[in-house]
Amino acid sequence: MSVARSRSSTPTVWSFFSGAMGLDLGLEDAGWHPSLAVEIEPKFCMTIRRNRPRITVLESDVADLNADELFRATGAREVDLMVGGPPCQSFSTGGNRAALDDPRGNAIFEYLRLVSEVRPRMFVLENVANLVTAAMRHRPISQRPGKRWNLSSYSNALTPALFEVQGVAAPLAEDEQSGSAIRYLLSTVIADLGYHVRFAILNAADYGAPQNRLRFVMLGSRDTPPPNFIEPTHGTPSQPRVTVRDAIGDLVDDPGPGSQYTPETRAFFDLVPPGGNWRDLPPDIAVKAMGEKSLLAGGGKTGFFRRLDWEGQSPTITGKPNRKGSAMCHPSVSRPLSVHECARLQGFPDDWVIEGSIADRYTQIGNAVPVALGRAIGTTLHQPSGADDVNAETMLQRAVARLRASARNKTSRSTRGEDAT
Repeated sequence: MSVARSRSSTPTVWSFFSGAMGLDLGLEDAGWHPSLAVEIEPKFCMTIRRNRPRITVLESDVADLNADELFRATGAREVDLMVGGPPCQSFSTGGNRAALDDPRGNAIFEYLRLVSEVRPRMFVLENVANLVTAAMRHRPISQRPGKRWNLSSYSNALTPALFEVQGVAAPLAEDEQSGSAIRYLLSTVIADLGYHVRFAILNAADYGAPQNRLRFVMLGSRDTPPPNFIEPTHGTPSQPRVTVRDAIGDLVDDPGPGSQYTPETRAFFDLVPPGGNWRDLPPDIAVKAMGEKSLLAGGGKTGFFRRLDWEGQSPTITGKPNRKGSAMCHPSVSRPLSVHECARLQGFPDDWVIEGSIADRYTQIGNAVPVALGRAIGTTLHQPSGADDVNAETMLQRAVARLRASARNKTSRSTRGEDAT
């Protein structure tokens, strides 16, 4: 028995935190067409209205909405699918990782509250992969017990004294433990919904995106167990992964508008080979490029001074491609990726208009779910109901293992000078 409604009828789909609609475009490709989009940012709403004028758009915070208002606004009597990717900065390694202490982290609760009120037949919750390891209360890495960052191994030219860490940190409290945030969600709010759930970590590159982007995806089904996630469609000899060249190779001479590097930053990037990052800089120049504070911060810092590789996949596209910790340089020209190039790497069609300033457009594109991943999720939702024989803890362990395996591969690639994604 299929979880989804018969394809002969039109399912009612509501989208929340819709942004530039990357997830929604993928769902549309799979036959799920949103009739409602809820988005708080005015510029994002302009993008939705420009490209999908027939969709009901509510420019609102989900915390201010309830089921009655949504049904009145749309005229719907029941909902087949609710999809939402609440703001993820509070769980992302690129954010402050305040988790549930951050109002953006609490947006997950508000979304699930609406699920409980609307009672759709299915829902999708999408977020950053690090949701499975996030703590309810984050303690900076440098303040954790047993952490002694010694980057002097990077090069003998760096002074070991730079990397000494003083003092002994107190043990982590229960709410500071890895995974405490998702375990809390699973044992309270999600358990109270009464839905069958299935979740996993998916990589957009496995489904045709020219980008390594790991995401947490949860499927909820009201009446029957959700389907199993479809197998990867790319990454085999018969169907290799889509490359950066495949996506943006035709835009080298006409990339369109975008930000620019300062002459000093451009000079640093001139020394980074395709697929490389700051570790490829000579040690004395690395100190100048990174600054002692960044070098002392701990962690792999593979996001600094990255240059894309034509024959690989892009790292995760962010909303600030010119920011020091997330900069991504063009594979063959020492400049940031343009707005158009970022949109291509996310899978947006060329005729999809992103409204606002250049900064607004970068943000909308970087915050989006790759269209190819949305398509994979939508295709999954059409599959038959899966077996309800895997408990939440097992799914969580599998998700964490996937995340850690990706981190190991990322470190290995960066140390070999390959694509550090």
